[in-house]
Parts: sequence; structure tokens; C-alpha cells
Amino acid sequence: MAPFAVRISDEGLAEIDGEPLVTDPGQSVHEAVLDRLQQYAEQRGVAVEATVTDGPGAAHFVLEVSPDGSSRLLDRPSTPPPPPPPAPAPASAVATAIARARAAATAPPAPAPRPLPSQLAGRIAHINALATAGRLAEASAEATALREGLTRSAGTEHPDALEARAMEAYLAHLRGDHREATVLALSVARILCGAGDPQAPAAVMRAAAAWQRLEEDRAVEIHGNELLHMWGRLHGDGRLGPADERLAQRVRDRLEALPAHV
Repeated sequence: MAPFAVRISDEGLAEIDGEPLVTDPGQSVHEAVLDRLQQYAEQRGVAVEATVTDGPGAAHFVLEVSPDGSSRLLDRPSTPPPPPPPAPAPASAVATAIARARAAATAPPAPAPRPLPSQLAGRIAHINALATAGRLAEASAEATALREGLTRSAGTEHPDALEARAMEAYLAHLRGDHREATVLALSVARILCGAGDPQAPAAVMRAAAAWQRLEEDRAVEIHGNELLHMWGRLHGDGRLGPADERLAQRVRDRLEALPAHV
């Protein structure tokens, strides 16, 4: 069987065999890629291989993923996959994080997802179904109602409330409201950074992915400076990887290029 073709862009977009990969709220792109490949391996009962393109102009490599979720790089060259199909419309693009499949292949396994109460899991599944059907306004309203209810009952910083807020940010992105997506994603990152949560760096990267789509200079400046502040805290704690540092530098470069009157 031919290897799957995985593409991960510098903007945090991923696709497998030309199909855009949608990440769940709170999930990084590399986790989503590995999860999907593990699903394929489970369906077949054997390990699957994927030819990975890690950013424009990067070297290609082959990743093997087993049904149990373990992965390894194969020591053999790979040929570049065929040219990609036309890019999806902006409304269907996914920009949640900038992650690297090469790093994922050598990183420790991600922690198991936290079990959700059946009622909450059902509501999240319903919201995902609405989004998949293109009913984004309804999905957003449902996500907001879910987050407000969880905030009242469990508090703003409860993991379920944060997951609902992250879903709101994702849906705002799908609607093309990048200012709202940035504000919501930053609020999640701010809480996780303040709590010292290990998922804080990934949350900041997702916020940065939304921020990169902002066009109004004042919003770019305000939210870009908040991103740098959070990265500074994480850097001081020794929790930033090379990908985080590169993205932080791109944010600095964009801020420095803003007109002086901003």
C-alpha cells in the first residue's frame, strides 16, 4: 500500500492525501496528524507509513505509525509527494497551530485525552456536526452557550470551560472573524500560562496562528505584544521549543515593520 501523503505548512495547516485535517479544540496539528494515522493503522491492523512534507522547501521523510499509537522515523529517503490540489477556501482553512511532524515523531507520547461527561461530549459532538455541515452561526451560538454555562457552574479556568472557549475561537476562525478568534484564543493561552499548564505553549501558538490573519495595525500591535509577553514568561520557565522561538521572532519582525504612528 502506498504511503499516505502528509503536508504541514508554516501556517499550521495540515492535510492527508489532499484532505484538510481539522484539529479538535485544544489539539495541536502534530497530535491530529498522529491520531489520524493511528486510526488508519487500527483500521488495517498493521502499521502505516506516511510521506511527510514539513513546510515549504523542507526535506521529506517517512513516518511509521503503529496501531498502538507509537511512531518512528524510517531511515530511508522518500520522494516528494505529487503537487497538492487547489487550496481550500479561507472559510474551510484550519489555522490552529504551527507544529512539526518531525518533532512529533521523536517527542514523548501525548497524554491521553481527559474523559468527558456523556452530556458534555454529546454537546461538543453536536457542535462539531453543525460546523461540518457549514452551519457556523448555529455552531458558534451553541459553543458560546456551552462556555457560558460551564463558566457559571465550574468557573472560567475549569478545563471544560477552557475547551469550550477554544472551540469558540476555532469557530470564529472558520467564520473569518479573526479578531474574535485571536481574542478568544489569547484568553485561553493567558489562563494556561498563569496556571503553569504544560499545554500553555501550544495554546500560545494557536493564538499566534489566529493573530497572523489580523489586518488592522492597532489590533496587530496590541495582541502581538501580548503574545510576546506570554512567550517571555514561558521562555523564563524554560518551556519554549525551537518552533516556538521561530514563531515568536516572526511576531517581533511583524511588529517592528508596523508604521511608526500605530
